[in-house]
Order: sequence, then C-alpha cells, then structure tokens
Amino acid sequence: MRRILVSVVLCALPASVSSASGHAVFHTASFGDGRHVNLSLAEGRPSRDPAFDFDAIITLSETDHGGAVLYRDRERHEASVRCTPPAMVRIGAVDYPVDVSVPSGRDWKHDLWAALCTARIS
Repeated sequence: MRRILVSVVLCALPASVSSASGHAVFHTASFGDGRHVNLSLAEGRPSRDPAFDFDAIITLSETDHGGAVLYRDRERHEASVRCTPPAMVRIGAVDYPVDVSVPSGRDWKHDLWAALCTARIS
C-alpha cells in the first residue's frame, strides 16, 4: 500500500513552478546581488532502499534578478528521502535528519522532503 501511495504522490507533484530546465523548483537561495540558486526536482520515484520512500534526482541552476540563466549544473545529484519519522535525506552515504517543523525556504533538505512527502493529492 505504501508503494502505491508513493506512486500516486509522485504523479501529483506540482510542476507549476519551474526552473529554466523545466524541472519543479523546490528550493531557492537568494543573494544580495540579485542572483538566485535554484534546486530542482528532476526526477522522483519510489526508493529501491526499503528504509526510504523516494529516490530523487536534483539539479541546480543559477539565475539573475530577471530570471536569465547564468549557470546550469549538468550533474544529476542523487538523494533518498524518508517521509516517516525520523524524517531523513540521504546524500551519498550520509544521512541528514530533517526537522519537519522548520519553515519552508530555510533548509534545502527540508524543502526536498516537503516537496516529496507533503505533496497534495487532488
């Protein structure tokens, strides 16, 4: 049942906010000079690791204040996300706990967790 729900959530992920590459932006860091670094969810699927709910591919881009792309990282960064307590994001071999009470926009790991684990199903 959990795998079915994960698949439904992935299909329902909002894609209204997009980066220049067309992927759903889940976190933006803004800098004083008008530059923005966007982390985007390029791919999300049920995790192959039973300790996690999702495997994700993250991309990165930098834009200026007008939205013009200054830099697009061609790498595809892998992460795994656990929705259930204790909430967790794994990058490589390192597990990072996610404080689910943190407001959106402060921590990219929280925002990745929220994008995958709290997606509304309509």
